[in-house]
Amino acid sequence: MNFARLARWVSILFDSSVLSLIIFPAIGWSAAGWQGVGWAVLALLILTGLPLAYIWLGLRWGWVSDWELSHRDERPRFILVSLGSDLFALLLLGLGGAPRLLWLLALIYACLGLTMFTISSFWKISLHMVSVSGFSTLLVYVFGPAAWWTFLSLPLVAWARLYRKKHTPAQLLAGAVGGALITALVLFWAG
Repeated sequence: MNFARLARWVSILFDSSVLSLIIFPAIGWSAAGWQGVGWAVLALLILTGLPLAYIWLGLRWGWVSDWELSHRDERPRFILVSLGSDLFALLLLGLGGAPRLLWLLALIYACLGLTMFTISSFWKISLHMVSVSGFSTLLVYVFGPAAWWTFLSLPLVAWARLYRKKHTPAQLLAGAVGGALITALVLFWAG
């Protein structure tokens, strides 16, 4: 078995931008059926599409080294772009009358982004683990105990990131705890 290839594919498939393709429509559907899915697609374009466009442009023009933002110094600017898209989504979803659950998702993104910006200014935290644990927490909130199984992906993602030498165990653990904790706090406070 080619572990390097497996670790790479786990890293790709469990990236927040890929996970959001499934999770956003599911959240939208649970909130308001097809209308909710429409709002979810709009949220997806803003919350995920704009930051991905920044990376794509950065790769073309040389201010980003790779899709994973492997260098810690590349992350703060990316997170600021993400925060801008989070605030835009909050405003648009709030004023447009989107389902509250999707607005909460944008608020979670903003709170995670602010926290990750602060941490990434001095330390490299695993954004993969932040997103996987945050999404898992959100799914349990929305779908109940039946969604607890989603947390089983955390060890697989941690292994992949460690195997690829992208993070230390401390960075992985901090990402997992931070993503779940911040998501839970936002849902408790604003949900």
